[in-house]
Amino acid sequence: MAVARHPALPAVLIALLLCPAIAPAAETEWQNVAGAHVRVIASGAQDASPVGDAAIQIRLDPGWHTYWRFPGEAGIPTTADFAGSTGIEGARLRFPPPETYSDPYSTSIVYRDEVVLPIDLEAGKTDGSAEGKATLRVHLVFGVCREICVPGEARFELPLNATGSDFAARMAIASSRLTLPRPQGEAPPRIASVHLSEVAETSEGGKKTEGKLAISVELPAGAGDLALYAEGAPGSYNGVPKLVSRQGDVAVFSLPMQGLQKAKDGSRPLSLVLVVDGNAVEHQVDVAAPPPG
Repeated sequence: MAVARHPALPAVLIALLLCPAIAPAAETEWQNVAGAHVRVIASGAQDASPVGDAAIQIRLDPGWHTYWRFPGEAGIPTTADFAGSTGIEGARLRFPPPETYSDPYSTSIVYRDEVVLPIDLEAGKTDGSAEGKATLRVHLVFGVCREICVPGEARFELPLNATGSDFAARMAIASSRLTLPRPQGEAPPRIASVHLSEVAETSEGGKKTEGKLAISVELPAGAGDLALYAEGAPGSYNGVPKLVSRQGDVAVFSLPMQGLQKAKDGSRPLSLVLVVDGNAVEHQVDVAAPPPG
């Protein structure tokens, strides 16, 4: 009798039976390291890309933090190796804007609560033995800190185009991508200039300093919170830029040259990420070595 009262019901059931089943979400199991929980998520194959989109998702317990690609004055940089992946020509880990964390000893560049790190994927030729399927393999190295700091690593393996589209993963990755630093343009927020404000000096005790950089930034009207992060060439151990003045739409940060290493070609590259009210831009400069003191 119930079926007779709802004549559309059989048609709905038939339509559901005829629809192809949607594959389960593309995600790995969570792996736990101290106060961090880590996994890899993927959007599933899409029309624009046979491998879709992917990211590393990190959830942190209250009071814990992990680190940006450069940790600042203390910490462990977050890095990922994708060697062993199949059906992928290239992969690169991306980082949304971080925040600063200071204790009595140092200032670090961190993430708290949760962060999704998108992975730029370039589809390649698949291995014939893999039946045309791409597989992402990730070796993640990172650190987590509370009262103590714990080095951690995790390994993941996830098929990328063997699943249907995952809306939740797609939205999480897309939301993170919207916050990624973009190359700065002519309009603020932007880094206007970088120059030496203090040259190298040698004290009476023979200790040599490297001088300081003054980094001037232009802000949009009504700008609120702002932060600046700096990353030198590989091997650098520089600090975090400090805000020294802010008047109207101009702010100036100071960064000691100490710890900024040279690249193999002799240049001294510096990557600067400016974050204003959550809007991030990135700018690359070649910092000239200061004259001898």
